[in-house]
Amino acid sequence: LKAGALFIEFDLQMSADGSLLVFHDIDFKRVADKQSARHKSIFEVTNEQLKQLSVHQPDLFKEKFNPTPVPYFHEILDLLKQYPQAHAFIEIKRESLAKWGMPEVVDKVLETSKGMESQITLISFSLTVIKYVQQHSKLRTGFVFYQYNECSYNIATILQADFLICSYEIFPEKDQLWQGRWQWMVYSINEVSTMKQLMKREEISLIETDAIGLMLNS
Repeated sequence: LKAGALFIEFDLQMSADGSLLVFHDIDFKRVADKQSARHKSIFEVTNEQLKQLSVHQPDLFKEKFNPTPVPYFHEILDLLKQYPQAHAFIEIKRESLAKWGMPEVVDKVLETSKGMESQITLISFSLTVIKYVQQHSKLRTGFVFYQYNECSYNIATILQADFLICSYEIFPEKDQLWQGRWQWMVYSINEVSTMKQLMKREEISLIETDAIGLMLNS
């Protein structure tokens, strides 16, 4: 956001206390130190235990970012409010949906997001999740899919989500993209040459990158 990005994407997991956390993994082995990683699952930690954790990814960054607390969803929404032109794409991880139940998790996300509908799009691989969000909120939705095939197209046609989202690895290089009310987003583009190539295709609205600084400076 400080670099000037107008769109961000992040994942949500739900903890043992029912807290919504901005977190990708289901445990802390990759991002916390070995002592903290003794908590095997994000579904087991309480808010009190989270205070003792630092997710500074020491294997990659050593102690440069220590301490880094696990961010709560409401904290990121407060940050987003400071950038009213910015928009967030949010994915509820399937592990949390399976652990706690789809309605309970999604309802909490919708309740926490109230008043920020203009800045949020909820994205998912799940037809069920997207339909539920469409029926119970005014949030925009995005359908993420693994395969560019007839099955995915049929689901996209049923959902009529605001965005269709897929990996560059399955993206058709020359064929015309599926036409509909949706916009297209492609991930993850971390090479400038690929970014410039995709920008020539008018039907693509957004690319997702891990290298925002590199892209903005190109």
